[in-house]
Amino acid sequence: MIEVKNVVKDFDGFRALDGLTMTVPRGSIYGLVGPNGAGKSTILRHLCGTYRQDSGEILLEGSPVYEDPAVKSRIAVIPDELYFFGSATTQDMMKFHRGTRPGFDMDRYQRLKEAFPEVDEKRPIRRLSKGMQKQSAFWLALSCKPDYLLLDEPVDGLDPVMRRQVWSLLMGDVAERGTTVLVSSHNLRELEDVCD
Repeated sequence: MIEVKNVVKDFDGFRALDGLTMTVPRGSIYGLVGPNGAGKSTILRHLCGTYRQDSGEILLEGSPVYEDPAVKSRIAVIPDELYFFGSATTQDMMKFHRGTRPGFDMDRYQRLKEAFPEVDEKRPIRRLSKGMQKQSAFWLALSCKPDYLLLDEPVDGLDPVMRRQVWSLLMGDVAERGTTVLVSSHNLRELEDVCD
């Protein structure tokens, strides 16, 4: 379970989060909807331990997230602005995740090739289209078998067929493994179809 209790965060006098409280049950898909500047990306960065709140609590299964490697190892994140090492390929990033993520499942990585057939795993990710980069990010994140998956505008750049494929994979993980998915989006219509 994700628990956010009275979280406040200021950036140079601008209050990005003002007493945010929310609970996300385990094994659910929870949507954050709002305009730019509403704080969606900010709370996601707190939940993955990138930011530290000014006040309040952020807990996963009762444990604080910030500076706790054991808690962070249970989380996978696909941010709006994707980041990959310089000239890394999907295969290079797979090797990185396999070495750093205890839950990385090589068999699952191989099986997911079928879900993302257009991604050339030997081509530098930065040379792929935005949609292909997103597919690579999903391929890697799902191979980590996280307990918590944090997604910021996750299907931007994906064509309608791939959007359905990605949502199907995510819902499968929720149903089969009890994965908790927290997704932010501007697209209320899309979230209505998938969120609990």
